[in-house]
Amino acid sequence: MIVNADSGYQRETGERRFPRGSALAPPRSFPDTRAAVASPSSPAAFRAAAAWEAFQTRVAPWLSLLAGVVSSLLWREGVDGVRATFVLMSLFATVTLLLLFPPWRAPAPGVRGGAPPRVRSWIHGAAWWATVSSAQNALWFVIPFYVLSTSWPSRNAPFTLLLVAFGVLSCFDTFVRDRVLLRPAAAAVFVLPALAASLQLFLPVLTGAPPRFTVLAAGGIAALGSASLLLPSGLSRRRVASTLLGVAVAGAVLARAALPLLAPAPLRLASGTFALGREGLEPVAPVALLPAGAATAYVFVAVEAPRGLRESVRLRVEDEAGSHDSRPLAIEGGRAGGYRLWAEAHPRRAGPVQASVVTEGGQLVGAVRAEVVEGEAVRSGP
Repeated sequence: MIVNADSGYQRETGERRFPRGSALAPPRSFPDTRAAVASPSSPAAFRAAAAWEAFQTRVAPWLSLLAGVVSSLLWREGVDGVRATFVLMSLFATVTLLLLFPPWRAPAPGVRGGAPPRVRSWIHGAAWWATVSSAQNALWFVIPFYVLSTSWPSRNAPFTLLLVAFGVLSCFDTFVRDRVLLRPAAAAVFVLPALAASLQLFLPVLTGAPPRFTVLAAGGIAALGSASLLLPSGLSRRRVASTLLGVAVAGAVLARAALPLLAPAPLRLASGTFALGREGLEPVAPVALLPAGAATAYVFVAVEAPRGLRESVRLRVEDEAGSHDSRPLAIEGGRAGGYRLWAEAHPRRAGPVQASVVTEGGQLVGAVRAEVVEGEAVRSGP
């Protein structure tokens, strides 16, 4: 529940304030909903409010974190229209409630015939609970897809770790509400990653457009949603429209430039192996270590994609002969067993050989690595 130390509210309601520095002392930015139920004449209500606040700050965050982890494990198996609608509506509700009930502003003062201060305070608190909960629901849905699609360690790991950090932070809703979202810029930063990650996860599956194109829409819409929280009041409609248009274009351009830094969720590398021979797309004599001086070795990978996803990937091999790519393979998600690629490797001297699966947009799907050693190959299979 949201609290406020605004002295004007105390004069208006005539209710006692909590002592400064006490465990229940409200911060300086929010209406005091606890004082609305805990008046001096109601010690039972005061104790109930104190117990509820202790539950919110000490127990509820860990229950939220547990619920988020459980829901992410249950929902990690697929992306469909129902789940996409649920997450996108949650994000829409988050931005809308941030606009209607900004935490950096106290509720509007009472007017004749309007709702009493207690009701306004409780409405403000309920709206803020819904705001943080909506953002939390969206984050914990998309996080497992990005975790499964991330190559650890790689250039796409930092953004995934950022999503995880924001997901954990969202579980501590009282802290987020009372300590983090005190300025419009903080709210915009809190919303932006969830918006961008969710849109980039769902748009390729729902529209059938390749991720290198949908990232333009994802970046533009995410920038619009975040920038709407930063617009000062009093601007003309023309100024607002021109500002948001510029922000959307800038967001689209920046998102496209940053695409290689994002995990290619929900696309992921299912398996990868090196072998000394092949029969079609099947490895023959798979090995864990490659023998130096072998004329040719082969690397095989399998890529999984959900139904509706369209993308082109290629296998890039880095060895003593340099870096060379396989032909691009067009993916249309939903095939059982995934999509298989293979390429040749040339283990001439001792050292590492790495094969990476990359998309046409430059995203790293995954990589496999083998060491080239002097002597005979070490088999990896029975």
